Amino acid sequence: MLQNALIRLGRMPQFAALRHRGFRLLWTATLLSSTARWADMVIIGWLTLELTDSPLMVGIVAGSKMAGYVAAPFMGVVADRVDRRLLMIIAASVNLAVSALMLGLFAFDWLALWHIITLALVSSLTWALDHPTRQALMPDLVNKEDLTNAIALNAVAIEITVVIGPAMGGLLIPAFGMVGAYALIAFVYLADLIVLLMLKPVKHAVSHSQESPARSLIEGMKYVWSNQTVLMLLVIACLLNLFAAPYRYAFLPLFARYTLDAGPTGYGMLTAAAGVGALVAGLWVVSLGNVERKGRMLVWSALAWPASLLLFALSTWYSVSMALVFVAGLAQAVAWTVIATLILGHTAQSMRGRVMGIRAGVVVSLPLGNLLAGAFAERVGAPWALGAYAMAAIVMMVAIVVRVPGLLRLK
Repeated sequence: MLQNALIRLGRMPQFAALRHRGFRLLWTATLLSSTARWADMVIIGWLTLELTDSPLMVGIVAGSKMAGYVAAPFMGVVADRVDRRLLMIIAASVNLAVSALMLGLFAFDWLALWHIITLALVSSLTWALDHPTRQALMPDLVNKEDLTNAIALNAVAIEITVVIGPAMGGLLIPAFGMVGAYALIAFVYLADLIVLLMLKPVKHAVSHSQESPARSLIEGMKYVWSNQTVLMLLVIACLLNLFAAPYRYAFLPLFARYTLDAGPTGYGMLTAAAGVGALVAGLWVVSLGNVERKGRMLVWSALAWPASLLLFALSTWYSVSMALVFVAGLAQAVAWTVIATLILGHTAQSMRGRVMGIRAGVVVSLPLGNLLAGAFAERVGAPWALGAYAMAAIVMMVAIVVRVPGLLRLK
């Protein structure tokens, strides 16, 4: 039924990529896997807080969930050399196994904190493999004319799940308990695996270079170092991941429990509000087409994001906090979209795969930010810690604009 609906959508020019069966399956798999991932993020954050009553441990678990991204540049090289469909099936199988193991540990009352951290690290590696592989597979599934549309639709699919997943995670805990919640997550991962198995094997142009994977990666890093525009954009992405992005993972469960007294459902709704903002931003940016002043858009969004978090840190009203998280999600999505667009626009075609792998790799600053956020919040409280993080992000962006005024003129 879903595939028939997608076929009908594919007849419209706005959804042209859905005409291709392979992309329809990939898009469906993206909806399933990303929904399960976001639901799991909410559940695992709340579970850690209930088990330990420690902001530091929430930060450690959130950091573990992202730690695998340190391997993203290497995974990007693998995605250019190995059957991408097979890599995605492997990643989906591991995700299913992790969620099934969590379900079993809950069912037999064996779950300990070290289980949570270990399984979070394993799942972080599967996502580091899945993300660049999924991006690299899209050109193999659609023709050149529909590629831009496919990339935009894939981004919208992820943004939809950033709304659905956290809301589902927040509702599953009080409705079904942890056992029921993980049973449903395991079922969604199983559906994801089945859809990927329906994909036909796709032949893609595997690199025949005699260059070793390590040398390939080193050449990509040298290119980034010599390209000052790309290097500056990667530095901005790294610092925003360090100071701004941890609000979703390390801070929201703390505010939901201690400041806003909103419970797991309220926590899920707060995370979903950020997803709604991201979805609105994604649709807005797509509707704008090729914006000329991308540098200005990046600066304003990268300032609005931490500014909204600074106000959120001061808020004790749930409705106001929801609105501010919505703004943060919107600004965050605009910043990430513009950074990706500028990086691709200022990178040679032969280097784009490696550069985007390195771009995914700078997300490694996010687990570090989550870890430090948890430790800081445990020492001074969540509002003070988030306020300090937001101020650091604002000062950082102002310093970069003053030091590199050409950023505002990027197109």
